[in-house]
Amino acid sequence: MRYDTLSLGPARMDVFIKLPDDQIEETCSIDRKKCMISLAFGEKIPIQSINFAVGGNTGNNAVGLVRLGHVVAMAGTMGDQWTDKQAMEMLKSEGVETKYICFAQGKAGFGVVLNYAEERTILSYYPKAECSFPTEPDLEANWLYLTTAGEDYEEFYRQAVGAAEKWGARIAFNPGSRQIKAGLSMIKFVVEKTEVMFVNKEEAAHLLGKQVDADVKELLAGLLEVGAKVAVITNGPDGTYLFDGQKYLYMPIVPAPVVERTGAGDAFGSGFLAAIMHGKSYEEALWWGTCNSGSVLGYIGPQKGLLNMQQMQEWLEKSKDVQPREI
Repeated sequence: MRYDTLSLGPARMDVFIKLPDDQIEETCSIDRKKCMISLAFGEKIPIQSINFAVGGNTGNNAVGLVRLGHVVAMAGTMGDQWTDKQAMEMLKSEGVETKYICFAQGKAGFGVVLNYAEERTILSYYPKAECSFPTEPDLEANWLYLTTAGEDYEEFYRQAVGAAEKWGARIAFNPGSRQIKAGLSMIKFVVEKTEVMFVNKEEAAHLLGKQVDADVKELLAGLLEVGAKVAVITNGPDGTYLFDGQKYLYMPIVPAPVVERTGAGDAFGSGFLAAIMHGKSYEEALWWGTCNSGSVLGYIGPQKGLLNMQQMQEWLEKSKDVQPREI
């Protein structure tokens, strides 16, 4: 079976906890200048609501691409507890092929997302388990989406790069926090084979040994110098930048209400890749990614707001005054 994309990495269940805006200051210490909330030991702190959703960059990417008309499989390692099994069923219900996922027996992955005033803090746990790359002889894909992975990610990444070379597949790379902290030297062999690399501005600066306030063009050019064919840098409300070796592009955000920010970057990535796989230009891909991200901001969790094709066309129509431009 040849898939449009094989998304590589773990998934899990997350619980989204909304802290009440009007009561939290009675039980917590808030430093608004530093954007910090201190939760006291021993306190019972009221919450406004809870919601469960599948978490993890890989699952978000897979669901986003499926909704936009692509055939996608996931591969990686998950726990085998009830939360993981529920996450698996939710992925299947979206049309993601999950038969290449393996399970770490007796272990569970879980995340807690604390949401306050439209921002979030994530408590993240993935079970310590060996990353497992699928070995089925009939498996092939046109694209590999490579993102966060466990402690043994280097071998997992090497297997992915080898598979891409064997299949003639293109790699989209969105390194996770573990890989960003490890530094460029640990992932350079992936970057050198990467078609499209997605990072935020802070991550790009860290990988390249630059200051966070470095010029974004300098960061984009730096990513191409170390091997990426196309570099995409997201910068939150300030928009997104792209460099393909020929031109620098900038895409502002589209107007959208913000309920919760988890998964906005993943939504951008899946929207962007879906457009490329539909034969669209980089300008159009930036637009698709930005619309997908804008929609996700309006919902709790990373997947509820992911657009299908009809919804994408509606978002493109209503945001036609916000276009990417060359800089």
